[in-house]
Amino acid sequence: MTQLIEVRWLWRRIYTYAATLLNSAGVAGVVWRLHDPQALKWIALALVGANVVVATLYLAGATVTDWAKLAHAARSPAP
Repeated sequence: MTQLIEVRWLWRRIYTYAATLLNSAGVAGVVWRLHDPQALKWIALALVGANVVVATLYLAGATVTDWAKLAHAARSPAP
């Protein structure tokens, strides 16, 4: 039986690392160029929050596929 691509973690790792790098680059750009502390605070916090969401999706991805398998097994008739 072959594993689904989503369960293998490779593409989730690639997506997560790329998104985290882009968000971190966004934080660095904001810190480097913005001089208004109030705006800097909210933009940087939003980008850090986006990293938290991406990391959570990365970790929860396998669980979601397992939930889908359980739901499918619960709907199918017993042998």
